[in-house]
Amino acid sequence: MAAIRRAALLLGVLAAGLVLVSPAQAALRFKRCGGYGFACARLSVPLDRSGAVPGRVSLLVKRVAARQRGGATLPPLVLLAGGPGQSATDAFAGQSLDLLYAAYAKRDLIVFDQRGTGRSGLLRCPRLERVNLLRAGPAAGACARSLGPRRAFYTSRDSTDDLEAIRRRLGAERLALFGTSYGTKVALAYAKRYPDRVERLVLDSVVELDGPDPYYLDTLQAGARVLRALCAGQCFWTSDVVGEVAALVDRMAGAGGALPGRLVDEQGRGHASRLTRVELFTILLSGDFDPTLRAAFPGAVHAALGGDLAPLLRLRRRAFAVDAEPPPPHVLSSAVYAATTCEEVRLPWERSAPLDPRERRSDAAERAAAIPDSAFEPFDRATSLGSDTLELCESWPQAPVAPEIGGGALPDVPVLLVEGADDLRTPVENAERTAGLFPRSRLVVAPQTGHSAIGSDFSGCAITAFARFVQRRPVPLGCRSLPRAFPATPPAPARLADVSPVTGIAGIRGRTLAAVELTVQDVAEDSLSQLLFSNRPSDVARGGGLRAGHYRLGSDNTLELHGVEFVPGVTVTGRLRHFLTRRESGRLRIGGSAAPHGVLTIRRLHVSGRLGGRPLHAALNASKTATAAAATRRPPARLR
Repeated sequence: MAAIRRAALLLGVLAAGLVLVSPAQAALRFKRCGGYGFACARLSVPLDRSGAVPGRVSLLVKRVAARQRGGATLPPLVLLAGGPGQSATDAFAGQSLDLLYAAYAKRDLIVFDQRGTGRSGLLRCPRLERVNLLRAGPAAGACARSLGPRRAFYTSRDSTDDLEAIRRRLGAERLALFGTSYGTKVALAYAKRYPDRVERLVLDSVVELDGPDPYYLDTLQAGARVLRALCAGQCFWTSDVVGEVAALVDRMAGAGGALPGRLVDEQGRGHASRLTRVELFTILLSGDFDPTLRAAFPGAVHAALGGDLAPLLRLRRRAFAVDAEPPPPHVLSSAVYAATTCEEVRLPWERSAPLDPRERRSDAAERAAAIPDSAFEPFDRATSLGSDTLELCESWPQAPVAPEIGGGALPDVPVLLVEGADDLRTPVENAERTAGLFPRSRLVVAPQTGHSAIGSDFSGCAITAFARFVQRRPVPLGCRSLPRAFPATPPAPARLADVSPVTGIAGIRGRTLAAVELTVQDVAEDSLSQLLFSNRPSDVARGGGLRAGHYRLGSDNTLELHGVEFVPGVTVTGRLRHFLTRRESGRLRIGGSAAPHGVLTIRRLHVSGRLGGRPLHAALNASKTATAAAATRRPPARLR
């Protein structure tokens, strides 16, 4: 390429920010495809650039041309998705692409599915696609065996070399890179491997170059800070939310690692169940994507300390829908997720260690024993040893040599780092350390925001910073503070007497009406998790009530309740149309051993009817979940 660049200089081409390509490396041929002005091209790259393992991968590359007349005048912006294993062309489409509108005013926007993902030689292991990704060890081992030697060539280093091949075929002298979650690691790796080819970096939810940590130490150490921020001025039922989590973990340890409880399924049947420390940690971590889930966490912990495990057990079901159910393969390749993770993560055993899960678990425990107890608080060492990363990789045969990034010093280029203050899987502290590697970095922390800040920030601060940065304009110094859209939810009442009556209606009837509101609110939060993250049809949610009964939310936005019991002794049956809107209407029959029975009519936030044989009229509170749900956006990246 040196000779080519010299020829370009003689022709004056570099002044336009271009570099010529040889006939063997002809420019990508883009053809119009799909909406949003996308054009598509294909680029074939070697599976193994050393040539030892044969094969090629056909990369799908998509481009949105700069909007301004005359075309792009700034380097292209390449979008890198999360995972690992997520399809970028799926992640950055529709509403997600709308968020980036400012980016392609003067730049071409480039999106490509990294090798093995989406439509770039999708890598598949059917068994792994069917299992809970938090408990995927055996399926991952089977996947590794089925892939054979090619499993070693789906690493960040391979993706950076693919990206460099794309840059050359685009004819671009330099690239701007925007990475989300795992995509930030690829962006950093490219910057280290090809420093003179980077114009600027946008890093949203930062995975460090040597991350992620298999013990989740960065997450554990940020947990106390995030919990205290969530409860600031909110958790009236406790003065020490972190201490309550630690106390519950200690109680689980003393009970053999798990506590018993009862869970109601989506048919309304109750089942005995148990909750482990690792599952408790998973619930907290899943709040990165589902703010209603995290808002319910402190209250559910408090209830569990009082002997009521039902709220936490149901939060576990919601957490697994968020973090454990593999998306369809074309959205996220579980095989790439496993291959990249198990080849790159610095695991606590030698790469040549025997494929004996028991021996590898012993190595992990030995390494963890050298870590101070304080590093795991408010959880414990056993929680960390239950890491899904350790289990995923305990049967994975790694390549003999680690896929080191190599390259030189990181470039001195402008860098924008964007973080959610409440993000636990890629905490703010990760971004702070990474920012220190770049002299011209700016860190923007979006308040009350979890993972993938640009896609989930309600304040608009993150997207504003991004828009200004990619247009080479000054970035605001900070973000304004806002009231929490999803404040911490109080513990579920243990009896009707614990419920405060609706204003203007005294006694048991006021408490019952308040219990009905709480029941509908609880269903709203439970269904929202499913609508955003479950792999069932996106317009249908089903679930069990906290204590009894079940519900269904149909595609026509009609909610059906069948004996749903949130407050003990108060059951709700009926139908609500236009659920989660101010047009909500329907009839509800109230029953149960503790409540005055009756029928209520709901219409536009007003209720009328009879309870206990007496007439009743009242105004209802607008659902805080309904209000915030309208602004909820599915984040571009689900996994680390």
